[in-house]
Amino acid sequence: MKSTILACTVAAAMGGLFAYQNPAAPPERELIRELIAMERASMDGWLKGDSGPMLAVSDPDITLFHVMTPQRLEGSAAVKALYEPYAGRPLFDSYQIENPKVQTGSDMAILTYQLVTQNGSATRRWNATEVYQKKTAGWRVIHTHFSTTAGAQ
Repeated sequence: MKSTILACTVAAAMGGLFAYQNPAAPPERELIRELIAMERASMDGWLKGDSGPMLAVSDPDITLFHVMTPQRLEGSAAVKALYEPYAGRPLFDSYQIENPKVQTGSDMAILTYQLVTQNGSATRRWNATEVYQKKTAGWRVIHTHFSTTAGAQ
């Protein structure tokens, strides 16, 4: 009997501990899932050489920093021009999104993560930042930044 009471007490305490460790309210957890799903859809597009999914979630006034550009790109036309040479050419064979973190505030959200891409036996690691803003049409990327990690192959 005492062991049953002790087990219930421990279980209740553990439940409280787990709730404390994950303080995100249900709407925030749903937003995190939504933004990561949007990012996965964009990366899935790149598995086929299709920039369409990434462009579809981009704001017309998007800005972009990338290792392939000498300066910031401004506007969806400039970003689309950057992507055009890769049309129909998969950028990688597979990818993983590691250590995603979403920070939110009113109508803004920032998704940061490490992107690990695999091309044959070559692995590349990237730091990624996507800044989202809630628009009439839903969450849209207003700024993107991809850079290779220190020591990346």
